[in-house]
Amino acid sequence: MKSEMIFSGIGGQGTILMGKLVCTAAAAKGMNVTLAPAYGQEKRGGRASCQVVLSKEIGSPVISEADTILVMDEESFKDYEKKVKAGGTLIINSSMISLTTARTDINVVEMPFTEIATNLGSARSSNMVALGAVVKTLDIVTLEDVKEVLRKKMKPQLVDVNLKALEAGYNFTK
Repeated sequence: MKSEMIFSGIGGQGTILMGKLVCTAAAAKGMNVTLAPAYGQEKRGGRASCQVVLSKEIGSPVISEADTILVMDEESFKDYEKKVKAGGTLIINSSMISLTTARTDINVVEMPFTEIATNLGSARSSNMVALGAVVKTLDIVTLEDVKEVLRKKMKPQLVDVNLKALEAGYNFTK
């Protein structure tokens, strides 16, 4: 059992936080986890991404093709669209990305993260909407696993809106 993911976006969108939450949930279930963040010197506005590997076995943390890739902006789409494994899932932030893929060998989920989060009361929770969409693709961690981590790791005043955002992304249907 192994799952490889890439989260990519602009610094400040919470891409690395999403990776940390998934890793924490998987580690709590006894899985081996690897989180490899990459970001520029800027705190906000620069490129940010992370590669996540969840596995029963200890293996390489380097991902050449991922099962699930989440792209939060157009540059990330351009960089990572081709790195989704055949049969994998590309999750696209349609709030910021107007590009479409020509690939027919992958599952594509287009979701307006910002609009969904704004309707729930906080545009800043768009990353939790995105994380909900990612969790839906996973067999290793469940929505409840990630909710439990959120309750423990987030400031109490942020928990409710982020739980709602996580659920909205998980339950999204077009």
